[in-house]
Amino acid sequence: MLCSCAILIAVLAAGCMSIPGTAPPVSSELKKFNSTAEIEQYLEESMARVEHDATYRTMVPTVGFDTVAKVIPQSEHATGIPIPAPALPGGVGYSQTNVQVAGVDEPDIIKNDNRYIYTISGQNLVIIDAYPAVGASVISTTEIADTPRDIFVHGDRLVLFATGTEPSETRPETSDPMIKAVPPYYHPYAPPVTHATLYDIRDRAKPVVVKDYSIEGDYFDARMIGSLVYLVTREQIYPYYRDGPIIVPTLREGTRTVLQPDVWYFDHPESQYTFTTITSLDVASGKEKDAQTYLLGSGNTLYVSENAMYVSYPQYRPVMYWGQEALPARAVVAGDSRAHSSAIPADFNALTGEERQAIIEGLRNDEQDAIRRQEADQTTTVIHKIGIQNGAITYRAKGEVPVTLHNQFAMDEYRGNLRVATTSSVYTPRYGQYTYNSVYVLDQNMATIGELTHIAEQETIYSTRFIGDRLYMVTFMQIDPFFVIDLSNPASPKVLGKLKIPGYSDYLHPYDATHIIGIGKETATNDWGGVSVSGVKLALFDVSDVSNPKLVDKVQIRDAGSDSAALEDHHAFLFDRAKNLLVIPIRAVTNEPVAKGDYYSNRPQVWYGAYVFGLSPETGFFLRGTVQHGSGDTGYYYYGSSASEVKRSLYIGDILYTMSSKQIKANSLDDLATTLATIPLPPAGDIYYPVAME
Repeated sequence: MLCSCAILIAVLAAGCMSIPGTAPPVSSELKKFNSTAEIEQYLEESMARVEHDATYRTMVPTVGFDTVAKVIPQSEHATGIPIPAPALPGGVGYSQTNVQVAGVDEPDIIKNDNRYIYTISGQNLVIIDAYPAVGASVISTTEIADTPRDIFVHGDRLVLFATGTEPSETRPETSDPMIKAVPPYYHPYAPPVTHATLYDIRDRAKPVVVKDYSIEGDYFDARMIGSLVYLVTREQIYPYYRDGPIIVPTLREGTRTVLQPDVWYFDHPESQYTFTTITSLDVASGKEKDAQTYLLGSGNTLYVSENAMYVSYPQYRPVMYWGQEALPARAVVAGDSRAHSSAIPADFNALTGEERQAIIEGLRNDEQDAIRRQEADQTTTVIHKIGIQNGAITYRAKGEVPVTLHNQFAMDEYRGNLRVATTSSVYTPRYGQYTYNSVYVLDQNMATIGELTHIAEQETIYSTRFIGDRLYMVTFMQIDPFFVIDLSNPASPKVLGKLKIPGYSDYLHPYDATHIIGIGKETATNDWGGVSVSGVKLALFDVSDVSNPKLVDKVQIRDAGSDSAALEDHHAFLFDRAKNLLVIPIRAVTNEPVAKGDYYSNRPQVWYGAYVFGLSPETGFFLRGTVQHGSGDTGYYYYGSSASEVKRSLYIGDILYTMSSKQIKANSLDDLATTLATIPLPPAGDIYYPVAME
């Protein structure tokens, strides 16, 4: 009875709360700044609102505004099984970067065609005449003044993205209203500047700079569709510019301004602000196409389809606490009847036991609703949909989903709808940490039209892959539930089946229409009831019976401490079904005592290289061989700490090329034990914890 009274008191107290000074709902209409003075005034006013009232709520409807033409549905293959790389004239096939959406190329540190390899090594752009492998060598090395990040290759053109800084006193004078109309000035904070440098590589031995574009902001990501490159940069502007002038992104070629992007915003506050700029360039012609800047929150996740770019970020909102329980201020401000829907009658004590219990149960349900709505109030992911058509950049719509996204694979566009997978996690004083996962479907105007919530409670999403009208999802706490979710009816997603096995998968990749490959870590329950993580795990799932997915096979690679670049970056995952080829970069750690003279050393043995597998839907994986880049027994730290750790792999014809920071090795796919060529690379200079190598 004491517990019931506590619930009564908590809910009644919450229902009587009032929050003076709470800001009213604000407009979600997209607006444009006309000058830097307007930007500075807006930032000062909006941040003052946030700082003055910790209970401020941004009440933005999930329905976006529809002021543009209807989006063309994405082609069926674009989110399905990747299209194999073509063979260029000469009949030599070659691999391409592993991407999320077929036809939408993603930048990477290495690219190749049917003869050459192009890669970033330290401060250098390196071009290698790689095929045939016998006699392969570096034919050009171009030093980059700033920090090189990624590259694209399109025929005889190469685009290199690099980030540096530009002292503000070197900025040219201008009378443009979107740029400070003052003489060159000094600012203690030198903003990052991203360069997009276009090279003519018709003569691979002598790359020639065609254009060198620069724009304020740190390099975030890019995509290439055909010959059009869409570059995304971010400049953190608040609170860093609190005591200095705003620097509006400007696209320049050298010191000449070629495009001054419009700056767009929504009239609601954020805790932090960035200028997120999207710039389109035509690699074939070497000309700029468009650039637009959006004043958004911080912490973006990017997904790009053939027609649109989706930029998302979490929006955190404070919560007003009353005693030990939190009540969503949004419910109180809006007069939400659920906050106090179960009234307490004056004759409560005179009611029958069943009648009293019904009232108490209603109050308990109200409290659970308050907890769930508190979580939605605390964190929301805002998703902006920006159209990209033939280089033109046009804002489309804005939507919201509760809580956070894991990575770019948590979003997917299919037949005009955006599907999103999220993880919710909220701390409540009464119930502790409460975690669950959800799937939302948003239409072309970014209005939520379907949802499936509270999947795998108290677990977290580790990987997702949308393929056609299904979602394959892995969550994890102590075991690995592999879910198959039906999205054929966008308004009513549903779980078709699930499989629980030890371990987890960080990345999922389609093998064919009924089989999925997963790569992650193996786990086991330890003596204390917790989870111990072991070696790298490959898994093959059979989803032909969607209600009963099966594990066809799994392979564990070595012991705890083993790792792979493919767990964090899907570009490191090389798979070609036609070649029956799966290549995984591996740091293999063996935790076994090793004889060292007259004593045993317990230091782990570390091996660096790549594991090469074949696989079939019937029997699973088989090891075709390995390629070693180094080894040592003097200790290990984390992936990326050794120059011998393999970062990427690719193939040209029947030759496998594996790249570490120090070298590229060429091995025949028919005889992986034989190294046909070893191509040294310029020192990367980013290895902080060297390990003794072979």
